[in-house]
Amino acid sequence: MRTHSKLWTDGPPIAFFGLIVSTKIYSLWVYMTGNPDLWMMLKNIGSIDEYGSGAAFYLTDELSYLLYFVTALAFDALVFYSFIVRSEARNRPEGPWENIFPLITVFVPVIGFTLLFIPQVRQFVPGYSAETLAMLRDLTPMYGFYTKMLGLTIGFIGAALSVWSISYLKKSFGLRAAVRSLVTTGPYARMRHPLYVGEVIHILGIAILSGKPIALYLFVFAVALQVVRARIEERKFLRTLPEYREYMQQTGFLWPRLGKA
Repeated sequence: MRTHSKLWTDGPPIAFFGLIVSTKIYSLWVYMTGNPDLWMMLKNIGSIDEYGSGAAFYLTDELSYLLYFVTALAFDALVFYSFIVRSEARNRPEGPWENIFPLITVFVPVIGFTLLFIPQVRQFVPGYSAETLAMLRDLTPMYGFYTKMLGLTIGFIGAALSVWSISYLKKSFGLRAAVRSLVTTGPYARMRHPLYVGEVIHILGIAILSGKPIALYLFVFAVALQVVRARIEERKFLRTLPEYREYMQQTGFLWPRLGKA
């Protein structure tokens, strides 16, 4: 009976994230095997100047992207693993706010930013004004490269924090609001929702990479969704675990608490 319940509740997300992880691994393989210039530069890293003045920027761009991509892949793999091993909920989700709203906070940003990177959609989305681009160009002709590096760096930091957080959640992880066990170690020792903070930072990096003003509005909307989601979860934990109130007094909400309560 328990196995049947596990398949019914966790089967769809396991299949979904399994597909995501498989697709990303295949995409990474295609990208790596189809990029001979990158391999050639890495083999001759000591004499990279021979490839021209732009070689260092190209290599930095490629390696930064790969680091970010692999980190995001690690997060998806941990989500996949967590769904497989997670324990039965002590208090299951109830009602639309605990069942549907958390899924909205996950898939609205994912769908929104995915659309922004589809060329057929992207061409109809207004970009930054000519005045803004001229101002950036006056600051440095390399503003496009630096903006991309900024987005990749922020995205990597967010993805890395998410990986760190979910590595401690594991059996307590879930997309919907459910109570399994209280995790108070690792990043959760000082902050109650480090996974959501990581997701928010990650989304900011993607918003910068998109190069579209509307992405910043989508980022603000995503932050608001995550705040509401965290509050919903906290109310559920307070109803289920008496020790959660003391944990709240010892930790920060979406920021680390540095001192003892």
